[in-house]
Amino acid sequence: MSAAAAALAEQGIHADKNGLHLLPPEQANEAATLQEECREFLGKTQQFGEIISDFISVMESRAKVIESEKLKAIGLGNRVDSEQETRKRKQLEIQVRASRCSGPEGATHSAMINEKKAELERLNAQYDSMVRVEAEQKALIERLTNNEA
Repeated sequence: MSAAAAALAEQGIHADKNGLHLLPPEQANEAATLQEECREFLGKTQQFGEIISDFISVMESRAKVIESEKLKAIGLGNRVDSEQETRKRKQLEIQVRASRCSGPEGATHSAMINEKKAELERLNAQYDSMVRVEAEQKALIERLTNNEA
C-alpha cells in the first residue's frame, strides 16, 4: 500500500481501482451485493404483481360467464313455467270446446282435438328438452362456481 493510500485510510477514505470510497472494501462489496439483491427482489415483486393482475382479470371474466349462464338458466326456467301455464289454459279451452260440440260439428271438433293432442305431445317433448337443458345449465353453473371458489 502506498503512503498516500495509507494516509487516506487513516482518515477513513479507501482507494481502489474504482476510485475513493468511505466504506472499507468488504463493506462496499456487501453493499453492492445487497443493492443487486434488492433489484432482483423488486423485479420479482413486479412480476408477481403482474401475475396477480392477470389472475384477477381471468377470475372477473369467469364471473361474467357464470353470471351470463345464471341469467340464461333463469330465463329458461321462467319460459318453462309460462309454458306449463299455457298448456293448462289450452287444455281447459279444448275441454270446454269439446263439451259444447255435438252433431256434425263434433267431427270437426274431434279433428281439432286430435290436432291439439298432437300439439300437446310436441309441447311436452319440448318441455322435457327444456328441463334437460335447464339441468345441464345448472350443473355447468355449479361446476363453474365451484372452480371459482
